[in-house]
Amino acid sequence: MPDILMGVGKAGLKESGAPDLLVVLLPYPCVSSFLFTDNYFKAGSVIYSEGIAKGRDRFRAFVINSGNANCGTGEEGITHAKMMAERVAQNLDLKPEEVLVFSTGIIGRPLPIDRVLGAIDQACSIMEPLDLERASEVISTTDRFPKFDFLKRGSLEVFGFAKGAGMIAPSMATMLAFVFTNADLDYEILRDIHKRVADRTFNSITVDGCESTNDSFGLISLGEVKVDPKEVEEGVLEVSETLAKRIVEDGEGATKIIKVTVKRATLEMKAREIARTIANSLLVKTAVYGRDPNWGRIAAAVGSTEFPIDPFSMKIYVGKHLLYDGRPHPRAEKLAKRYLEEEKEIEITVDLGEGRNSWTYYSSDLGYEYIKLNAEYHT
Repeated sequence: MPDILMGVGKAGLKESGAPDLLVVLLPYPCVSSFLFTDNYFKAGSVIYSEGIAKGRDRFRAFVINSGNANCGTGEEGITHAKMMAERVAQNLDLKPEEVLVFSTGIIGRPLPIDRVLGAIDQACSIMEPLDLERASEVISTTDRFPKFDFLKRGSLEVFGFAKGAGMIAPSMATMLAFVFTNADLDYEILRDIHKRVADRTFNSITVDGCESTNDSFGLISLGEVKVDPKEVEEGVLEVSETLAKRIVEDGEGATKIIKVTVKRATLEMKAREIARTIANSLLVKTAVYGRDPNWGRIAAAVGSTEFPIDPFSMKIYVGKHLLYDGRPHPRAEKLAKRYLEEEKEIEITVDLGEGRNSWTYYSSDLGYEYIKLNAEYHT
């Protein structure tokens, strides 16, 4: 792994008292692409970083605080984000515009900026090699486990870490994700790869259909080896998909991952929208939680979008079990129920039988624990 450094600090933002601030230092100005939430109610850190990222394509460092979203705090939130960037720059002898800022946590509480700046000083005083698992733990909020991945394929390396568990729906999810590659790519190629990968991964997951105010996804090129961009994209896609699935797996109260694939649609947009609708359906999610192969709920979701379908040529599978193809197959339901009971990752496939386009969404089931967690977690 290239020489990326990290430092950890405590600002007292988490009730647990666990470390809540992370500084990541890149070895030199690296070509970087960042995508941010489409939510119009953006956090101060998003407003600040998005503004900086529009004018630059190389960065040296970023700082992340967890436990406070720095959102809904007015102009002060943007000022605090700027102060965080400036303090990192001061500590590490960088230019402030070389530093991006990210936040995650509870909305509507002003950052205790003096404590945060003190935690930045602490983090910058002891910089160690990047530990993906540790980095994910520091930026986590309601996460049950860290999210990280590393891929090596020949000379190519792709690796990253993320956080996210609830308020998950594009664009992107209540998530922060940072993926690195040692490949040498110019900004335009990196940006194109970034957008395509984001669409297929972090923009194609949902836990509860609720879009966050702080979502950010960074892709950083360390510029060390020459690799075919197609190979780079495959590696970035694989790592990002792993991180995205881990976020879904950690969906608050989730017991199952649901992979929804809509295939043989006339338009990619149609496949994507129908897959998204199934993945977001509360009736489908609760049926999976109850281990109930209720294909009628899936069919209803398929037919509820603006895109017309032919219900007599459509096929619905749960796992490999065909439950509907213009008529129901009751005998397959027992086998599908057993599949739902035994497997951790549940595949729902809808074959529209009309074209060549497909799309996959990842979701999670929805049970009692989600209600409990979110009723008790103040936002």
